[in-house]
Amino acid sequence: MYSLPTLTALTTLVAAALATTGPCIMEDYTCNPVMDASGCYNAIILGWDGASKDPADIFKCVDPPELMCSCYGCTDGLDEVFNKNHLCPYNGTTTS
Repeated sequence: MYSLPTLTALTTLVAAALATTGPCIMEDYTCNPVMDASGCYNAIILGWDGASKDPADIFKCVDPPELMCSCYGCTDGLDEVFNKNHLCPYNGTTTS
């Protein structure tokens, strides 16, 4: 059997994983435009030279921008940034 500290750690990890997994609608290809825009949002997420430092600029990577709120759970990087920065629901206030 597992020790109490091990069980506590496992429970915490599972709870965190369940709490931070965003939506990803792949069955009907809804999220394909988001997946295709990975070069755009990865530049922001990874902080590449010349890329925006504002996480909300990720919305500029797809059209319509609110699609990101239906698909940010498709990749770990997007999921982490969206949850950390509370980017959804999209409110249309990103800068252009």
